[in-house]
Amino acid sequence: MARQFKPVRFTVLIGLAAFIVCGLVVFCTHRGAPARTVEERAAYDIGEKAGMEAPAGAKLPTDAELNMMAQKYFEREGSGGELQNPPPPGGLEARKQAFEKGYTDGFKKTHHDQ
Repeated sequence: MARQFKPVRFTVLIGLAAFIVCGLVVFCTHRGAPARTVEERAAYDIGEKAGMEAPAGAKLPTDAELNMMAQKYFEREGSGGELQNPPPPGGLEARKQAFEKGYTDGFKKTHHDQ
């Protein structure tokens, strides 16, 4: 004997599945966002791309090179008044350090020869 289709049960199960999937997507995409500043997130993306494109024996840039990259990034992006998050309390120096940390983390994640 064939079972009868129950639309209410089906709708509840589909809704529950959609809720779980959406919750997992939000968790996976936003779990690191609150802990990082805008500068760190932007630099992380830049460092991740650089790490993927780097040859096998490539090393992480020196502190001076990272400082110059941060300086060029902030000149290109502007003063930072239009950024979504408030700037770190240390001003430009704290922004540079945040950029360097984000770049280093992104580079190390994708380039494992360190």
